[in-house]
Amino acid sequence: MTPFGRRVLMAGLAAAISATLWLAGPVLAAAPLEVDAVKSAKALSNPFEVVGVVAKRNTSAGTFSLIDREEFRKCQSVSCANFLLPVRWSGKLPAITSVVKVKGTVRGTKEGKFLFADAVEDVAK
Repeated sequence: MTPFGRRVLMAGLAAAISATLWLAGPVLAAAPLEVDAVKSAKALSNPFEVVGVVAKRNTSAGTFSLIDREEFRKCQSVSCANFLLPVRWSGKLPAITSVVKVKGTVRGTKEGKFLFADAVEDVAK
């Protein structure tokens, strides 16, 4: 291959790589986990996001529990879940059966492990 041919090849490769990176756009954030995915995860990055249905609330303790959306859809009740994800939140607690996205960090307490929420927002059912 001639030096001119190599330059043309390298310029073509550089243009192709640049176009690929430009078309890819910004990196999107990971989708929130479902409650069952949190339950079965071997390890979680902190912080992480989870989506679930509010099953219980304790206003005096500032806690609520989430169940998996699919489990709620199947049984149409918050009392049939086999796993509750406990969340500690200092803001206004969401209503029972509301679907929320929670961003936070799992930490151990004397009562067990909790997801300490940094943010809680309503999600359309």
